[in-house]
Amino acid sequence: MTALTERGFRFEEDEGTHVTSPMIAHHRTRSSNSSLEKFSPRTPPPASVSELQTRTFATLRKRNIVPLVDPEIRLVQCAGQTQSSNSNGAGMESAFRLGLVQCLTLTPRFLSLTLTDSDEPSLLLEQRLRKNFPPETLLGAETDVIIPITLDLRELPLESTGIVCGIAGRLVGVTSTIAIANGSGERRGSAPVEMSYLSTAMAGTVMVAEDELERAVEALKGVHSGIMA
Repeated sequence: MTALTERGFRFEEDEGTHVTSPMIAHHRTRSSNSSLEKFSPRTPPPASVSELQTRTFATLRKRNIVPLVDPEIRLVQCAGQTQSSNSNGAGMESAFRLGLVQCLTLTPRFLSLTLTDSDEPSLLLEQRLRKNFPPETLLGAETDVIIPITLDLRELPLESTGIVCGIAGRLVGVTSTIAIANGSGERRGSAPVEMSYLSTAMAGTVMVAEDELERAVEALKGVHSGIMA
């Protein structure tokens, strides 16, 4: 508990609840000799979103890490439907599992599966892979395409924190000021882009809707001219 408290966690009376400072939402665990990038007691967590963004992009530039965008990786968010009120429930679960195996045999460039005890599976996969599942086993609009913006974090010390949060903060703050012309010549962009996040030990991913990608890329170019697309 002491170690977590020093990292900014606060414990509530409800044992199923924990609160963490938004400044250190992305945490990596292995120790490192680098003191520049870890928030030790002598290097306090950033006091503001602006300071977090400054630290984040300074760290990324130092390690030559650039956000990667591949518009050909077009994702869709789906919910698996593996249970049914009729006798076909077991068949739907088998069909879903078979579809998942077929996806894996095709060496997907992006696939994320979330499983819990109480909810149906949640699946984030390439749009081209959706055809491996029978229509009745997946819920979600096939046309709502999401594009991932990925950062390869393997070169960072594993105790580095706030990376995805810093990127997201930059996107929220800047995209509200970037207007993009649509097909009719009108300018839009008064609201920040909507996004979701996926953070793992090796990569951080910020995902935006396909029609918001241009504004997101422009926002990241403002602080990192080396963005790769």
